[in-house]
Amino acid sequence: MDFALFMERYGYKILLGIMAAVIIGLFAIPALGIATLIKTYGLGIGLVFLIVAAAYGFTVWRRSAEAYAKAHGKYFYDDKWYKRK
Repeated sequence: MDFALFMERYGYKILLGIMAAVIIGLFAIPALGIATLIKTYGLGIGLVFLIVAAAYGFTVWRRSAEAYAKAHGKYFYDDKWYKRK
């Protein structure tokens, strides 16, 4: 079996397996870290960490994402900007 036939037959399956491993890793590594934190320091510290992480996600990350969207909206989708040219 040559390489082209191998990739045609198994390439997408291999690619799907790699992508699934990456996505599972993205969720599993932080989950294992939080589980280790809870096991080491107790449930109270683990819950405090989760609350702080959620607060960070809802405030800091959201503000930066909104600023990024505003900047793109201003320079790429603003009709007034196109009319000035």
